[in-house]
Amino acid sequence: MIGSETQVRSQAGERPHSTANACEDGRLSAPSAARNAAPILEVLTRHVPRAGYAIEIASGTGEHAVACAGAFPAVVWQPTDIEPERLVSIDCWRAVKGHRNMRLAQYLDASVPDWCAPGFDLFLTVNLLHLIPEDAVRNLILGVARSLAPGGRWALYGPFCTGGGFRSEGDLSFHETLTAHDPAIGYKDLEWVEELARDAGLVRRELVEMPANNLMLITERS
Repeated sequence: MIGSETQVRSQAGERPHSTANACEDGRLSAPSAARNAAPILEVLTRHVPRAGYAIEIASGTGEHAVACAGAFPAVVWQPTDIEPERLVSIDCWRAVKGHRNMRLAQYLDASVPDWCAPGFDLFLTVNLLHLIPEDAVRNLILGVARSLAPGGRWALYGPFCTGGGFRSEGDLSFHETLTAHDPAIGYKDLEWVEELARDAGLVRRELVEMPANNLMLITERS
């Protein structure tokens, strides 16, 4: 299903809420990616296979993809997104960094039903769930579970509600900004996400407190 431009497009990815800045060579750079790359890599060191294949859903600017490819050279990294501008940025970052274990960016809309991307040992998703509707989250989780072989892992990073409430005033303010733009999106309850994951056969392996009230959830295909 990767690379199918005929799929229905959605708001998966960082658009329209991105604060990415453009460079003259086609690269985009997001301040959040620069801030959270190191903490994400630290958690991934416990879950990335010694060798194999990893895919990032909604790679955005491409900064996480090149960081992962540089940190884990024995793993082949496949970045994806739905926005043409983002796909160009990802490939420009790849060209600048020269990581031979990073593939060219591919189109993938993981918010549609029945998508599948088999053959990967690890899925990575960063700052996506609060930017897509609940139905898209369901489709994302089902597709990850459908794609992963037993023992494969999904690393999910971003802001969540927990215990039925927001984790900070800043989170509540950001959620309200998102829902003002589109009432269908906004923060998701971590417990709801984990329930969907468990029902799909993805069980928690680790939950990590991250900077700026973000969380990183690692699940494994049972």
